Amino acid sequence: MKNLRGKNGIIFGSTGLLGNKITEELIKLDANLILQGTSIKKLKNFDHKMKLMKKKPILFHANALNKEFYEKLLEIVSSKFNKLDFLINLIGQFSGLKPLTHLSHHEWDQHIEINFSSYWRILKELEPLLRRSENSKIISVTNSKIARGKAYHNTFSICKSGMSTIMEVFKKENKNLKIETYLVETDELNDGMSSKISNKKTLDEKIFKNTVNRIVNYCK
Repeated sequence: MKNLRGKNGIIFGSTGLLGNKITEELIKLDANLILQGTSIKKLKNFDHKMKLMKKKPILFHANALNKEFYEKLLEIVSSKFNKLDFLINLIGQFSGLKPLTHLSHHEWDQHIEINFSSYWRILKELEPLLRRSENSKIISVTNSKIARGKAYHNTFSICKSGMSTIMEVFKKENKNLKIETYLVETDELNDGMSSKISNKKTLDEKIFKNTVNRIVNYCK
């Protein structure tokens, strides 16, 4: 098992089911981590769990809807790390199955901001730290069926398609740099992001574990 001691990474959406499991595995590999979460309660619970493991990741409470969050993001992260070896983005919101035009204007704006615009904002702000690493990785999750346009998945489907384009454009524009981009295919997204599957009794643990392992392996 390859050790990640000396490697710096940041995980957005770390307190969700998927983010939680990925963080635990990366912590075991001694990676230096900054963990972003929206829920203070979940961050505190995670902090307690990390203390029991005698680990000290940096916890970062922030709401992806808050524009001031992005204005300070580079300053905050660069005060802790001089480079980023991997960036894992698991931020997402899915409020349930609904016809596209049944969304309110507020729901549309909020979902587009969280599921699409936040990915661009984070990449824009943290690109300088990714460039300082010799072989940095940008990792997120997708589901091709949803990204191609799936009925009743409204903005979630639209944003997954747009996010794939962001990753592809960034990769082509930076092909001379050793910045790798990965979109990990996962069936769990058929039920929304990890917050939507945390209580799903039929969750396939083998598939879920495979998703976690693939993301962790990409960080190595």
